[in-house]
Amino acid sequence: MGKVVTSNKKASVSTELVLGQAAQQITKAVAEMAAASATLTKLTAQADDLTLLVANKEDQIAALEVEFAEKARQAKVNLEVSMKANTDSVVNTYLSENGKVAITKTELTNLNKELTDIKASAEAETKKQVAIVTNTLSTQYANDKRFVEAENKALAAETTAKLNALIQNEKNLQAQVENLFEQLNAERNAGIERAKAGSIGTINVSSERK
Repeated sequence: MGKVVTSNKKASVSTELVLGQAAQQITKAVAEMAAASATLTKLTAQADDLTLLVANKEDQIAALEVEFAEKARQAKVNLEVSMKANTDSVVNTYLSENGKVAITKTELTNLNKELTDIKASAEAETKKQVAIVTNTLSTQYANDKRFVEAENKALAAETTAKLNALIQNEKNLQAQVENLFEQLNAERNAGIERAKAGSIGTINVSSERK
């Protein structure tokens, strides 16, 4: 009986020891699980906070995108309105700085038509004036030609008359010269004859004296 009691006590002590260790481990495990649960809860809360923060950021980003798009659209509209409002001023300033002016298409069309009409009218008027001047010059040329021809004829007649007079004068002079030559020859011959006669007379007188 006494041995059996001892064995039971030993068994009880062993069991209590095992249970105590198990209880400690369980307590530790529970504490660790509690800590893990708290950490998990904290992480879950943080994850929820981050999720909420991300969601808020996404909402803010979406709102910013909408705001940006609206501002961009409004800026584009304002730019178009501003450009339309200032186009005339800008164009006029540019043209003025470059010595030019702006006109409408209608004005340009009218100016082109007017220019075409002016060119056609000017061309017709030019041809008319050229014809008038040409006719005047032709008439004047014909008159001048007739005058020059008549003047040339008169000058030719005068020149011919003068030439004929010179020829006649030359003939007269030639005749006078020939007459003078004849007179000279006759005088020379007469002188020779006189000289001969005088010589003969001298000879006769000398002979008689001898």
